[in-house]
Amino acid sequence: MTNNLPKISSAYQSKLVSAIVSVSVFFLIYLILTLASLLMVFLLGYGAIKMLSISVNYFTVLGAAGLLSIGIFVFIFLVKFIFRKNHYNTRHLLEINRSQQPDLFAIIDEIVAETKVKAPQKVFLSPDVNASVSYNSIFWSMFLPVKKNLTIGVGLINSTSVGELRTILAHEFGHFSQKSMKVGGYVNQAEKIIFETVYNNKDYENFIMEFSGGNAVFKIFGLISVSFINAFQAVLKSMSDFLFKNHASLQREMEYHADAISTYITNPEEQTSSLLRLELSDVAFNYSFNFYAESNQKYLPKNLYRNQFSLMKIISERNNHPYVNGLPKIDAEDLTRYNKSRIEIEDQWTSHPDILKRIERIKTNETRNMAKDHRYAKEIISGFDKVCEMMTSKYLTLRAVKNVGEVIEDETFIQLYQDNNIYKTFSAHFNGYYERHNPVIENMDSAVSDDTSHHDGDFFSDKKVSLVYEKSGIESDIQTLQYLASYPKEIKTFRFDGTLYKAKDASGLIPKLESELRRVKEELLENDKAIFRHYYRVSGEDDKKELVNKYRNFAVLDREFDVFQKSLNDFTVHLQFMAVTLPIEEIRQHRAKLLKAEEPFKLKTKELIENSAYKNGLKTEDKTLLQEFINAEYIYFNKDKYLEHEVNAISVVIEKYQALLNDHYLGSKLDLLNFQADLAKN
Repeated sequence: MTNNLPKISSAYQSKLVSAIVSVSVFFLIYLILTLASLLMVFLLGYGAIKMLSISVNYFTVLGAAGLLSIGIFVFIFLVKFIFRKNHYNTRHLLEINRSQQPDLFAIIDEIVAETKVKAPQKVFLSPDVNASVSYNSIFWSMFLPVKKNLTIGVGLINSTSVGELRTILAHEFGHFSQKSMKVGGYVNQAEKIIFETVYNNKDYENFIMEFSGGNAVFKIFGLISVSFINAFQAVLKSMSDFLFKNHASLQREMEYHADAISTYITNPEEQTSSLLRLELSDVAFNYSFNFYAESNQKYLPKNLYRNQFSLMKIISERNNHPYVNGLPKIDAEDLTRYNKSRIEIEDQWTSHPDILKRIERIKTNETRNMAKDHRYAKEIISGFDKVCEMMTSKYLTLRAVKNVGEVIEDETFIQLYQDNNIYKTFSAHFNGYYERHNPVIENMDSAVSDDTSHHDGDFFSDKKVSLVYEKSGIESDIQTLQYLASYPKEIKTFRFDGTLYKAKDASGLIPKLESELRRVKEELLENDKAIFRHYYRVSGEDDKKELVNKYRNFAVLDREFDVFQKSLNDFTVHLQFMAVTLPIEEIRQHRAKLLKAEEPFKLKTKELIENSAYKNGLKTEDKTLLQEFINAEYIYFNKDKYLEHEVNAISVVIEKYQALLNDHYLGSKLDLLNFQADLAKN
């Protein structure tokens, strides 16, 4: 047992003070508003009594009741959140105890002893890839002591070692030791107040107007009540950004401190490896679930966690992640491989720091270097397969997936997943070069006639693949800089290549990046030409012709894709009004714009199915569907309601149009690359 746990840092102390000040200011203002509403009740009630003391008749009674109602309505508006029922339930969780899971509780007991915190009131297993500390946050929890619960995700257990799971639990118990979690309880209540008063108050306002009935005088008092409520709402809303940003800043420091406690009582290596694998584990779990959700009730999983584990292996092989002690090893560089952005903007709203920043801190934390434990974490969970099947069922229910369809084993899932996954057909020979890059060469005659030699081994090297992601990073950074330049007041400062800039200076960096983008695009084009020339040289005469044709056809598809996609985007903007409730007159105005935009979109759709390179990808029923739209004369809205058949029909057309573009484009790309890969084998 140790008495030397890491102390909170000066940054933590500073953020804690800021959070306490902001939450105190919020509740002070809320108290002032509540007292003001009570004063309104008193003054308006006094006015009502005075009115009745002058004369008691129909009009004075009406006026007195109206005056009093204003104060009462405003007061109820401010306190009604207290009586709102807490709808949080634990049906998707599985509560476990010491007798059921002795090995897991033995680890929990060790960490409780090390951190000297109170043991959790309850321990739950959840279906997802996560672990958390929570408690039932109701209004009275601000004033009464509450016991915290520990929740551990089965998806997390399924993808960690025992040692890694211990570091994660130690991190969560680091939160148990933080008295500043109490601040979170106050912020949680403030959030409820803001939600109920600012964002969830429409029903209450409607109730006030309905309560006023058909009487014109009562209607006026109802409108006055709503006006006061809107004024109070504006005050509370103005406080929300100040409150939540300060709390998010504190939460990030709490994460760093919980990490420091975990590092101290476990070891940094297992702590780091679990953090680095977290995204892969989460992706594998979500991809597994999405397979079933998108199967249209055709399939159901028996054990979603076996699917998750298998998919981790498939994704790891695709991305060249080695397996160490039976689990994929992710390096910090793997997290940045696909992100070549050079812009850093602090997210003031996020409650968790970036993983790489956490790892940097972990490397500097003090540690006792507890011995590693490479056993699978699932080995310490009694009846793990049964637990997985139970949590699979709970997760499907939680995500509203109906219990219908064929229940399939993991082997069948893997086969079906790979049959439906586009990346399975990309040859490993290409080293991921084409996953985010398209083999487009516009001037094929020049490429065919050019006999420049090129070293065969350089085409798909890590350096060349890095160019693909450098291009994506530059394009993304240009968009970010354009946004910062357009809205300099939203984000004050940012870092570019480690140097601090003001938002107003963002436009000055754009020309530099545009120049870099041209250079990278030229390098990629030269490499694409070299790749083509290599495969052209090693091909027979018939294969040469086919290779050239596939490149020509794909270049046309690529060019037309941008044209047709723009046409689709320009049209769908005019459909958005159907997704919200609007006054009838405003709906008619939007419909007029939609019908005007429909004509050029129909012309492009006609071109798509008759004269484009995409027509070869059309099935008969697809062509019929699009042709029916071209011939139709939809009006979408008549009298006071939408024409459901026409609204549904245009939704199907948009979905089919987009699917045609994407599927035929990707299919043609795969056809070219598979042909190219086969040439490499000859």
